[in-house]
Amino acid sequence: MIKWGEPVFLWLLLAIPVLVAVGLVARWLVRRRLRRAVEPELLPVLTGSRLPGLTAAKQALLLLGLALLLVAAARPRWGEKLQLYKGRGIDVVIALDGSRSMLAEDVKPNRLDRAKAELAALIDDLSGNAVGIVSFAGDAHVMCPLTTDVDAAKLFLDIIEPDGMPVPGTDFGRAIDVAASLFNPSETKHKALILVTDGDDLGKNTPQALQRAAEQGIRAFPVAIATQEGAPIPEYDGQGNLKEYKKDKDGKLVMSRMNERQLILIAKATNGRFLRVEGFSAERLVGELDRMRKKEIGGGGFTDYVERYQLFLIIAFVLVLVGLGLSNRRGAWFKLRRRTTETRRPQREDTEG
Repeated sequence: MIKWGEPVFLWLLLAIPVLVAVGLVARWLVRRRLRRAVEPELLPVLTGSRLPGLTAAKQALLLLGLALLLVAAARPRWGEKLQLYKGRGIDVVIALDGSRSMLAEDVKPNRLDRAKAELAALIDDLSGNAVGIVSFAGDAHVMCPLTTDVDAAKLFLDIIEPDGMPVPGTDFGRAIDVAASLFNPSETKHKALILVTDGDDLGKNTPQALQRAAEQGIRAFPVAIATQEGAPIPEYDGQGNLKEYKKDKDGKLVMSRMNERQLILIAKATNGRFLRVEGFSAERLVGELDRMRKKEIGGGGFTDYVERYQLFLIIAFVLVLVGLGLSNRRGAWFKLRRRTTETRRPQREDTEG
């Protein structure tokens, strides 16, 4: 099966029949104008030097060459080959908070959607590193183990939703432990944990999990996707319509606010850095990660298709050159035959003598 690297060029092939039609109409108009302007007996004198067959052949060669140039530009590929890659980078695990409080709208459009958009841009800039995805709320789950396929990591990131979190709440300690399980325990460097949350920790083992992470050489970069003013937590019905805002047992509206102090402590305990949503950018965080000591990452491979445009390009150039050099005038071919005859005639006379 043929794969096309730039299939947009194939659409230009539709112009070839149009050019043929335009050429035929133009030729008919010229001949019609000549018939009206010139006496019929003079028409063969004016047009007789052109050989219709060679004219058609010349045009066909040029058009076919143009068509093959467009096919070459579309980069046809077939036949699989294994591509190996190897580079230097770090291991990055992204732990995204999927709890209900992440639906609050103090960050537009809401905390979770904003976090996904920022992290998708970040992952695009992490090409060459190994990326893993963890979702967490009251418990944590590995969505994607460490991989250099950043596009696959983005797919797993996109499916994290509160409805997929079986245990409600937010437990930083559990998220840190599950994220740490993805790293190589024999290494004490090259490890970064990006903890993206609204900062509302309800767990009880966060200090112990932080100590274990620090002992493994993991640097945490907590990112607060929330504001200090906070916002109520929306609750939706089965059709995705807003039903009400979450209330406590006394019927009072629950306000979810950023716990900045908790996130700063996480960053300090692991020699990382705390980032707020207001000052967060993929470039800034990538700059922080680039300062970390890198290791050799690779040894894997992927299957790719072999580029075959060269064959079409060579044939196209040959056809165009032949078409440009081909004469459609009767005199040019007669002169060539005459020279050939005069060159051969003395040889035959010498032979007869």
